[in-house]
Amino acid sequence: MYRIIVEQARQPVFYKDFGVADTFDGRFDMISLHMILVIRRLKSDVEKTRKLSQALFDYMFDDIDLNLRELGIGDMGVLVRVKKMAKAFYGRLESYDLGLSEDDDTNLAAALERNLFRENETTAENLALIVSYMRSEAARLDACEVGSLLKGEFDFIPPSGSEG
Repeated sequence: MYRIIVEQARQPVFYKDFGVADTFDGRFDMISLHMILVIRRLKSDVEKTRKLSQALFDYMFDDIDLNLRELGIGDMGVLVRVKKMAKAFYGRLESYDLGLSEDDDTNLAAALERNLFRENETTAENLALIVSYMRSEAARLDACEVGSLLKGEFDFIPPSGSEG
C-alpha cells in the first residue's frame, strides 16, 4: 500500500508541470497528500482499518527516518526533523480533510497553497488542477471497497492535464 502511495507521489508531472518543489520537502508533501487521501478513506470504516492506518503512518515515518539518515543527518537531527514532519503531517491531515469535506474549494486550495507550494510560487491554474486531482482521487477511493484497500488493490490515476 505504501509503495502505491510513494510511486504516485513521485510522478514527475507533479514537479515538472504542477510546480511542486522537487526537493526532500516537496516529495514529503506529495507523499503526505496521497497518504492523507488513503487514510481519509480508511477512517470511514475505522473498526476494520484502525491498525492498518497506524501501521501505514508508522511505515511512512520509518521510511522518512531512513531517508534522512541516508542524507547524512545524525541521530539528533533526524529525531528533531521527524517530530517536526509528523506535526506537519497531522496539520495537513486536518486541513486537507476539512477542505475535502466542504463543497467549496476555498479552504482546500488555501491549505494546498500554504503547504504544498510553500517552497515554490504557484499559479491559479496549477492550484485548481491539484484541487481537482485531490477531489477526483478522494471520490475514487471513497468508491473503493474497504476489502480492496486492505489488500492493497487500488491505484491512483495520473493527474488531469498530464501526459499520463
